[in-house]
Amino acid sequence: MQQQWQSLISSLPSPLEQHQVSPELGYVACLTGFEYLAITGADRHTFLQGQMSCDFTKIEGQLLLGANCNLKGRALATFYAMDDGETTYLILPTGQALPLKAVLDKYALFSNAEITLPTQPQLVVGLVGEPAVALCETKALEENQAIVCNAGMVARISNTNLHICITSSATVSTWLTALPNEALPTQQQTWDQQQLSAGISHVTPESQELFIPQELNYDLIGGISFNKGCYKGQEIIARLHYRGTYKQRAFRYECSSDHAPIAGTPLFSSNSKQPCGHVIQSVLIAPGKVELLAVNKIKVQESEPVHLDQKDGPILQSLSLPYAITNTEEAE
Repeated sequence: MQQQWQSLISSLPSPLEQHQVSPELGYVACLTGFEYLAITGADRHTFLQGQMSCDFTKIEGQLLLGANCNLKGRALATFYAMDDGETTYLILPTGQALPLKAVLDKYALFSNAEITLPTQPQLVVGLVGEPAVALCETKALEENQAIVCNAGMVARISNTNLHICITSSATVSTWLTALPNEALPTQQQTWDQQQLSAGISHVTPESQELFIPQELNYDLIGGISFNKGCYKGQEIIARLHYRGTYKQRAFRYECSSDHAPIAGTPLFSSNSKQPCGHVIQSVLIAPGKVELLAVNKIKVQESEPVHLDQKDGPILQSLSLPYAITNTEEAE
């Protein structure tokens, strides 16, 4: 199926050209940068509740955003989660599923929960816009709503028109041969840019244990519950929340560069020899132009120019986010 996607996409305009397409058009994006774990068993929600930052008691009919953290509160993995009534799916950046499975397996020994990395997985597909979502033969979804449909499972991501779907290769084959004119097949870069524009980012293998969830702004976009019970790293995360002051947050930028910097690339202010932050995720959006989300010190963000990779590197230009960056929040 990957070859079918690549064969089709190779005949299309480049991802950079596709970024210029009118936003009214829909997209069907092959999310080769995502994979998933499948968790089954009667205790799967209870088990996951004790491992993740989000509230798995609310997963029925919902898409959850969350993080699995170490004891210091730093994110080992981040994910989207949805459940079809028998299986909970954790959708993660490629390269994250196997390490997370190894972590979860240590704690699942005494639970009726089985964690599997499918050997013949279904595909993770991104659907953007009404014409693309219509391929699932379902009505428009509310934000964070997840449903079982003819295609498999589909959910809408909060504060966006992005939908994420787990479906069979046969279904995708049918879609590829019957796409409406308003729904273009595209590469993942188009999806990535819209996700970053929404202020949503994920931990990748390069950035494991680099960020706490609040530095990813997960408390501002529903990725942390402060009313649930204990989970790994919860003490650190809760203490920071109730203290109410944050030194670092995720900000959105663009800069001049021919290459998208990898996760973990440092940021520097003009007045410091030490990094003031690090790249979370980035995407090349036009020739010589990159958009990215990066963690930066709030004081630096408010007062000093910020450079990528080194003190005299490309200057980062701040872009707006669809939510406010605050130091103090109300608990959920």
